[in-house]
Amino acid sequence: MQPSLGKLSAYKILDWQDRAVSSIEQTVAAFLEIGEAVATRWIQTAKGVLLLQMVPGEDASGAIYVFDRRREQWYMLSFEKCEDQFTSEKFDCAFSEYDLLRLIQRPDLLISELQPARA
Repeated sequence: MQPSLGKLSAYKILDWQDRAVSSIEQTVAAFLEIGEAVATRWIQTAKGVLLLQMVPGEDASGAIYVFDRRREQWYMLSFEKCEDQFTSEKFDCAFSEYDLLRLIQRPDLLISELQPARA
């Protein structure tokens, strides 16, 4: 049975290695500032961070991002049937259905889902 949002892909979007930040909180705050967004979901482990980033005041504007703490890389998660129109409720369903916790416990799994960057 195919998952409800279709195939999951990951896109490497930012190399964070040259950023001078001293904490994961500063890393996330700086990332959110780039997109002028807020994190309505923030889940972190020792190896990764998963965010639902949304435009303030727009309920269906969310996109899902993962930060690989060891590689200092940001990835965007893309789903065939929903890319950047997540609501908090849709995120919660995707989190369970696609077992997104595993991606922040083992961000190296993103490499197998990695797609070439889009222009």
